[in-house]
Amino acid sequence: MDINKLMKITEELQEYNQQALKTHMEVSENPDYSPDFFAEVKPFADKVKESADEWKPLAEQWIVEEKPDYFYIKQIDDTHENLLISSVLAFQSDTKKKRFREMIQSIEYIMSGIQNDIRKKY
Repeated sequence: MDINKLMKITEELQEYNQQALKTHMEVSENPDYSPDFFAEVKPFADKVKESADEWKPLAEQWIVEEKPDYFYIKQIDDTHENLLISSVLAFQSDTKKKRFREMIQSIEYIMSGIQNDIRKKY
């Protein structure tokens, strides 16, 4: 189990998560703005997917090996899926703000919880 790699990718995904929130706020404040799919949306979504796909098996392995009290495989699956969805929804001005923010908060909750649990043990 590579704890340092899990921590590094978790931090990276947190940065992408915050970037998605910032992008969504900018897009929703300017409804006339239409992002270029191939120049903006796809590159960002691809970066998030690459990191999320690398993070998921590490996080699952961590849960299996460490058996943390408050984390489960299902949460990792859901967080992985939410990361992929939010990376695209961030660029859509018609995305509901409340729902999007809740998704971002859910991702952040899992990410910071994993980091805090790892810091306590190591």
